[in-house]
Amino acid sequence: MVLDRIVRVVVFVSVLPLVLLAQESPAFRKGELFRSEASAAQQLLRSPHMLSLGQESFDAVYYKLDLTLSLNPNKLRGCVTMDARSLANNLTSISLDLMSTLKVDSAFAGGSKVSSTQQPALVNISLDRPYQMGERFTVIVYYNGVPGSSGFGSFTFAKTSATASPPNAPWIWSLSEPHGAKDWWPSKDHPSDKADSVDIWVTCESRFKVGSEGKLVAVINNSDGTRTHRWQHRYPIATYLISIAVAEYAEEIGWFKYTASDSMPVLNYVLPSAVASARSSMDATLLMLKIYSELFGLYPFVKEKYGHSQFGWGGGMEHQTMTSLVNFSEGLIAHEMAHQWFGDMITMRTWPDIWLNEGFATYCTALYYERKYGTSSYWTEMDYRMSRAQLAQGSVYVLDTSNVSKLFNSNLVYSKGAVVLHMLRHVMGDSLFFRALRNYATDHRFMFGTASTADFRATCESFLAGKSLGYFFSQWIYGESYPVYRYEWGSEKVGSGYRVRVLINQSTAGSNPPFFAMPVDLLFKLDGLDTTVTVLNDQQGQVYSFTMPRIPVSVQLDPNNWILKTSSGAMVAVENVVERPRTFALYQNYPNPFNPSTSIIFELPTATIVRLDVYDQLGRLVRVLLDGQRFEATQHLVPFSAVTDAGAPLPSGIYYARLSAPGFPVRTTKMICIR
Repeated sequence: MVLDRIVRVVVFVSVLPLVLLAQESPAFRKGELFRSEASAAQQLLRSPHMLSLGQESFDAVYYKLDLTLSLNPNKLRGCVTMDARSLANNLTSISLDLMSTLKVDSAFAGGSKVSSTQQPALVNISLDRPYQMGERFTVIVYYNGVPGSSGFGSFTFAKTSATASPPNAPWIWSLSEPHGAKDWWPSKDHPSDKADSVDIWVTCESRFKVGSEGKLVAVINNSDGTRTHRWQHRYPIATYLISIAVAEYAEEIGWFKYTASDSMPVLNYVLPSAVASARSSMDATLLMLKIYSELFGLYPFVKEKYGHSQFGWGGGMEHQTMTSLVNFSEGLIAHEMAHQWFGDMITMRTWPDIWLNEGFATYCTALYYERKYGTSSYWTEMDYRMSRAQLAQGSVYVLDTSNVSKLFNSNLVYSKGAVVLHMLRHVMGDSLFFRALRNYATDHRFMFGTASTADFRATCESFLAGKSLGYFFSQWIYGESYPVYRYEWGSEKVGSGYRVRVLINQSTAGSNPPFFAMPVDLLFKLDGLDTTVTVLNDQQGQVYSFTMPRIPVSVQLDPNNWILKTSSGAMVAVENVVERPRTFALYQNYPNPFNPSTSIIFELPTATIVRLDVYDQLGRLVRVLLDGQRFEATQHLVPFSAVTDAGAPLPSGIYYARLSAPGFPVRTTKMICIR
């Protein structure tokens, strides 16, 4: 969803496993979910964000929405059928998300009328009998009313503008992301539980066309001046991606030829006043389908269609197989189409991982520009995203999922999310990065299912020969802010060449993380020669030495803008390129809280021997991490896993790291382990 030529010589790149995050539960697909009754219940119970009370005990398999729209006054009458599977024994009732502004007339289960009660945002339905683990059941809910409006609008009765064609005409659309499906139809409204398929039937005045998911299998003329439009979608789908758009649309169609003998329709439903714009965008749309299919695998819903329904909301929404758009601008189409892979086919498992949808689609737009217009267009787009990402507040992993403005913050989730992928591309290198993206998009564990940040990270690490990207995801996804680099350099004649020293000092706007570990490019401009060296910057202050064949004229840090940062540099005498005075300090461990591993960071002003212990809340010694080892005057990082010396897990609780050295006061910091 949208709210509206460089050469590098890489000499050395290393990936440092600073922090190992706790692995999240593996992704699941509906076809794999019920291999055993026990695992089925456990899988859905691992999705805690925004799952309504009582919904952990069943899995939605199929929805049929049979909707009737009336005007003057505006009203919705609905009959929603849900086929589901029990994830518990003796299941006697369920809850569906539905706002009480819509009145439930009656409910049926197993063919029998059953009792139902409404709460402000739920309808509780008694089943016709107890259902056991794995049993299928069917629930039908009849309801009516005027749909509410939350989030970005949910369901809207509107009119076209006075200058549109037709002017001031009825225009109806839905936009359920993130939690708005309950404003217009009853469902289990959580992205972790995709239905295997859906039917959307809409009855409305005969003058209207209706856009929705999948294939239009029938338009039935009724005897009362209405028609019923029957859309059929036979791919897994999340509830927030189900939509309708209703107006006096004109129809524009093109064909995506994906093999020598096979084509897929690209269908646009547009206001007559926008036909020329939609028609002129068709070539670009077909090229996007080709480019994205080459990058990530064939368009996921190729057996049905891709298309657009024009709506009056000020942006775009990636409704599955039929995106809703305010206009037909190239960048908007590119963003929403990318969602068909990242967001629709692979959906974030819980809302805190929304960057897997929006950050990916934003970055894919830059990739589209790169392949259509060339490298300079990619860098123009990413430089803009860098500037927006510097304004981001908080972590890309959004914890406050009830606040829609935070969940869809453009600077944070869209721009910084895209910049994360931009930086990861440089960390991994083009070849491995694009192989990892395609592998992620074609992995049957995630295709037509859900994924988490940990799943994507593991996919990337599978191409890195055992190296961890824990440090990268910890600081850029779960951490905040960005590094501020200050560097100084100097050179002196040594034999037939020149010794060059570069000091890099780093600060951040906060303590999460205390510093950013990154491969950093240094561009040396010599007398008639340029060369780029990549160093691993994994401390707040580091000195690097190089031997160059000619005298350096200048040094630039990250000259191609691969890192989200600010930086400033200066030339000084080589003897002045030394690290700044240090203190005896024990910094806050990172991450904190942690499970099961964290990193303890300390700093020494002079070389000395140190002891580092861990105590529990009762003052009992539980681990000796360092015992009299000598360390140089710099910053050091010691990994700590919450286990005893014998390898037994330590329980959740508060622990204390204690640092001591001869001649210095003891330093202590509190750590929190959450199992």
